[in-house]
Amino acid sequence: MSPSPLNRVLEATGYLQNGVPAHGVRLGSDARRDRRGRSFVPDALWQGTSSLTVYFKYGGAQVDEAEIEDWRRQIWNEGFAPLLWVVSPQRVELYNGFGRPVSRDEASRHRLRTFTTIERELQELDELAGRLAMETGQFWLRPGTVNRKTSVDEQLLSDLAALERDLIRAGLNRATAQGLIGRSIFSQYLIDRKIVGPARLAAECGAGTLSAALRDPVATERLFAFLAGTFNGDMFPQSAATENLSERHLSRVADFLEAVDPETGQLTFFPYQFDVIPVELISSIYEQFAHSKAGAAADGALAADEIAPPLEVEDAPDEQADAASDAVTAAQARRRGVHYTRLPVVSLILDEVMNDITGKETIIDLTCGSGVFLVEALRRLVARKGGEIPTRELIRSTLYNQVYGVDISDAAIRVAAFSLYLAALELDPDPQPPEALRFKHLIGRTLLVGDARDIESKPEGSSLLDETGERRRFDIIVGNPPWTFRGKKGTEDRRTRSRPGAPRQPRGEGLDFVLRAAEFGHEQSRYGIVLSAMPFFAGSKTGAAAARHVVQRLAPATLVNLAAHTKWLFPTAKMPAVVLLARHRPQDPDQFTVVNVPWSPSAERSYTFEIAPGDVTVVPLASWERDPERLKTAAFGRGRDMLLLDELRTRFSDLDAWLASVGSVWRDGLILGKPHQRTRDATHLQGLEVLSTKDLAPFLVPTGLPTFEHPTAQWPRARETYRGPILLIKEFLRAGPRPVAAVVDRDLVYMDAYFGASVDKAHRESAHLIAAVLSSALASWFFFMTAAEFGIWKRRLLTNDVGLLPLPDPGGASQTEAGQRLLSLEGNFRANGVDPQRWDALDEAVFDLYGLDPTDRIVVRDGLTRAGWQWAGGRELAAGPAEVERDLTPYADAFLSGTGAWLQAMPDQRMRAEIMNLANGAPLRVIRFVLEEGSSPSTVEVLPVEGELSALLDRIGQRLHVRLGSALIGERELRVHGADEVVIIKPASRRFWMPATALEDADAVIAESFAGDVA
Repeated sequence: MSPSPLNRVLEATGYLQNGVPAHGVRLGSDARRDRRGRSFVPDALWQGTSSLTVYFKYGGAQVDEAEIEDWRRQIWNEGFAPLLWVVSPQRVELYNGFGRPVSRDEASRHRLRTFTTIERELQELDELAGRLAMETGQFWLRPGTVNRKTSVDEQLLSDLAALERDLIRAGLNRATAQGLIGRSIFSQYLIDRKIVGPARLAAECGAGTLSAALRDPVATERLFAFLAGTFNGDMFPQSAATENLSERHLSRVADFLEAVDPETGQLTFFPYQFDVIPVELISSIYEQFAHSKAGAAADGALAADEIAPPLEVEDAPDEQADAASDAVTAAQARRRGVHYTRLPVVSLILDEVMNDITGKETIIDLTCGSGVFLVEALRRLVARKGGEIPTRELIRSTLYNQVYGVDISDAAIRVAAFSLYLAALELDPDPQPPEALRFKHLIGRTLLVGDARDIESKPEGSSLLDETGERRRFDIIVGNPPWTFRGKKGTEDRRTRSRPGAPRQPRGEGLDFVLRAAEFGHEQSRYGIVLSAMPFFAGSKTGAAAARHVVQRLAPATLVNLAAHTKWLFPTAKMPAVVLLARHRPQDPDQFTVVNVPWSPSAERSYTFEIAPGDVTVVPLASWERDPERLKTAAFGRGRDMLLLDELRTRFSDLDAWLASVGSVWRDGLILGKPHQRTRDATHLQGLEVLSTKDLAPFLVPTGLPTFEHPTAQWPRARETYRGPILLIKEFLRAGPRPVAAVVDRDLVYMDAYFGASVDKAHRESAHLIAAVLSSALASWFFFMTAAEFGIWKRRLLTNDVGLLPLPDPGGASQTEAGQRLLSLEGNFRANGVDPQRWDALDEAVFDLYGLDPTDRIVVRDGLTRAGWQWAGGRELAAGPAEVERDLTPYADAFLSGTGAWLQAMPDQRMRAEIMNLANGAPLRVIRFVLEEGSSPSTVEVLPVEGELSALLDRIGQRLHVRLGSALIGERELRVHGADEVVIIKPASRRFWMPATALEDADAVIAESFAGDVA
């Protein structure tokens, strides 16, 4: 058992609960067994649902700083631990696990905080980094020095990029440079793991270290020949012969291993331990190589393959040929849509599709890249059927018979083989002697180079056929196929390969690829594939039909929307990302589950996902087919959003219908184009004023604009397009979620930053009323819930998005009291500019015009707020801690209003709210709703909290007979029912305590009360 001072600290910070480890906590031998490294021995660890790990080490009365830094160095090389706690009888020291080691005796520079073990400071420690602070993400909201950008994965890839760059500058072509780097890492791994010890190394090549061997070309050749003969496989291909390497090349790699700074020539501390670094990180080297900066410079002339002809590599001198080949490789990676799959996505997918495996399953990735999915899948398969100590025979059998990959890049396949061999060695409990570790070849057997679209019909894909010549069928199919839009030429090429009977996908090739992958599956095969989000949320009927076809083909299915995280997950992508999971959980095949993973600072800073129950929605496939926008609403809204949308669409026609009734339609503005693109006559527009991109303010079109004088343009549009009055709306939302709309009464040319609808002067007043509606919270909410791109990728509105807005008949509406008030406000704004304080008045007038009840108004106002989360300020506000007056009291009021109809059936009872006044830095917020006798109005009270949060949870749990400390795992939202009360407990972030969320919670409480359920 762990020492008692450590137990006391763990108990005070929630990692132990009455002596029992909380969820995710391991003690003693369990902690040591679950650690991925080999030397550092923790006394306890906590691992969250996203694999982030906190290590606890009891160091006694005094610990040498060099020993702490040695522990920290090993933890840093694992890449999963943001924190190391070093506990002594008198104090607790927190160290940054992501901080790059710089020397053996400078642990203090990575020390975050020191706490004494007195009760008051242990409370501060709990608030900062206790279990609930880690599980709710509250830890990442605090300013500090823990940053994933200094973690081992970021640092190693940066160092390897510099190494690759220097080797290429020294005359190596890219393939040879990458081969040398890979072989050197593999060799250092064997040495660090002591598979090849110093004595054996000296016997084989005459050097005691790898860096010494690399400084002698003869020793290098002998060493690599020994390793190639010993391990066989595809680790040391003949094409990467050492005779092509000069002393300069080998010395640069030796400098890297000896930590010689390439700029100064000075020795620095070498932080890497290749026996500890996760094998998945080695796979990520492929992404660095595929998108290396050296190739990016040349890529500029190649990015548009429709314009630039292919380079004639064979006719160039050797150096030029190498550079051209490098440029082509990098350019092709971009054009093919190569996107490295980060480990959080790999874990998310494999956690689902390998959740309850037997260990006998086969898995294939048809675009495996460097094999990151395959490496982790191998580990899980072996763990499932091999127990704690798998045999070498079991590991090798799994590797050779159950794990398959295909990729069009031979370089990627080589890295995949390299990574799988390393994973097999890592799993091997006793990898000795080296001669007994000989591998079979994977390339050509289970790792295949070729185009996945027809690989099995080629000689190199014969292993994908069974004895009868039919395709093999796999139990698990995963991958991150190319899904970036590659221009018209790419679309035409893809459509020639489309599967018969499948709807045409308008952009990208991801969905076509899923259908291709399904040909390798059977009825129970599970799927986990990264795709572009655009077809799923597109307003285009073509895109939505293609997405539905795939979902119905693989049903039951789940869509995980990662659009908010695409920037850090796939920085090279030009589209937002989703994950399509299929047949991984029991579910009605006619239902489609949508999981929206919202942005959070902890996600971006720690590379993790936070998913709460409220982020999960189920949509009937039939309703998605009837209403393509329904999927967007399901992802970004909740039940009341859907109900209100349905009601508005039932009561009102849309804006496009009104435009059609008055003989108008939305039209795009003028595109001037570059000089060589201006081929169309534009003389009919000369002399008209021009509204440029930044000219329009809300409701106001400036006077005295410059006139259009160009004789030609790329797309000038017809003269009728610019005849006033014109209802204008800006395409991009720059300053916030409210659209910018106005009516111009005169003829005017507007640029393509806008789209407009010219109407007859008889409808001028109606156009002004529509401009006011388009500028309202209701329009922002509607577009956030339904628009194809806004909220998914770009802050942009399309004509189809705006045209679908439900609209009371403008002619009749302008005669109502609400309509007159709205026109008066719009006129005042037009004359005097917008007073930000008057937006609420405009919103209320629109609500009255639409006849919204008080709860609908809450839904719409919150929709405006959530739409604002697309901007940095709004995101930070949503992630901040909920405050009593600003957030919790409105939440409680909304909850009570949501239960109002229910209480009407019980006239002698009322509901009272009690807000627990927790510290602002506490990771949770707690509100209790009590049903009691009385007919007086409901009240909201703020109650002081005595003691710590954990004590409050214990008291509530004892009263309601629920172990709340165990139930609150990760981002769970709890509704705990008693006889006449319900307690709602959620993470502290403001996004969980929106008034509209309170209405949803009230609906859920009422439903649970009738059903007799208890959360």
